[in-house]
Amino acid sequence: MTIYNLKPLFQNLLRPLVISLQKYGITANQVTLSAMFLSIAVGLLLSLFPSTRFYWLLPIFLFIRMALNAIDGMLARE
Repeated sequence: MTIYNLKPLFQNLLRPLVISLQKYGITANQVTLSAMFLSIAVGLLLSLFPSTRFYWLLPIFLFIRMALNAIDGMLARE
């Protein structure tokens, strides 16, 4: 199984959220800006407090960032 096989499954999981965001008038650009600010916040947290105890945030953040990227694309298409 490749990543390309997983992409439609991941998008199907996100589709109810995308429909809700679209219903509330959230645009793809707003999702992109949210992802950018989240990236900056996590980067600042890790650089200002360079303790390894915060590194557990990285896998969670990267998963959220990946989801936001998929949501952005799905909103832009719809």
